[in-house]
Amino acid sequence: MSTATLTPPQLDEKPPVDINILSDQEKKELITADAVSVLSGATIDASELSFTPAKSYHINAKGIPVLRLPSPPSELVTTINNFDGTVAYQSIREKRSSGNCVLTDAESHALIATQYFFGPGKDPVLRRLDSGEGEDNVIKTVSKWTSRAQKFSLHDGRTFEWEYKKEKGFGGQGKKGTALVLTMNGSRIAALIRNDGTRTPGSKSCSAGNGGELVLGDTVGGKEAISEELVIATVLLMLKKEIDRRRTVQVMMIASAVSA
Repeated sequence: MSTATLTPPQLDEKPPVDINILSDQEKKELITADAVSVLSGATIDASELSFTPAKSYHINAKGIPVLRLPSPPSELVTTINNFDGTVAYQSIREKRSSGNCVLTDAESHALIATQYFFGPGKDPVLRRLDSGEGEDNVIKTVSKWTSRAQKFSLHDGRTFEWEYKKEKGFGGQGKKGTALVLTMNGSRIAALIRNDGTRTPGSKSCSAGNGGELVLGDTVGGKEAISEELVIATVLLMLKKEIDRRRTVQVMMIASAVSA
């Protein structure tokens, strides 16, 4: 059987790209990104965040392991909890065969919809649902699909970016650690912390798309920054991106085994 005719079993939702159109360089970038993105072995001390923490939430997402069939996650609802365990937000998918989702608040008011598309060069689109219609409510994503970083563009021309940072001091006491960090106007305003103390129960450090503690800076929600629901919607997109990379790598592994 050739890789061109390979159809892995139990694929309810398509991976983000047909592996047969990937160049060798793109495959290398994808494998590297998948291996590095999910590693976070150190606890990040608040004093090392480079911003003033004002609030934190816990994102409950198990992610997916390395060795499995490349099917999408079974969970249709991702909860975002307050520090006391109460639900602050929920991200809801209509069905397992679609990555499209809607972020709601604790009262089930729809806030932000995220729409995904199949294929490289077709970045997801976010749209605010709580402030009327029109292009002013569209948040565009701009990034190479194999890249670990993701940039977002607002209608007023402002941009912000999620990227993975591994730095000395993130782990406290001079230790290195990896965090998913949100930057706007050159300043850090939020970070997703994933380690043994904060990672969603049932997930491991190697799980793609696993949740953790989302720490928001005191500028989130201010006039010159962005709303906390947009921070949450975009970090969930980053976790989805981790899962998409992992699933594509799994398809590549199956294709390689079959062709051999």
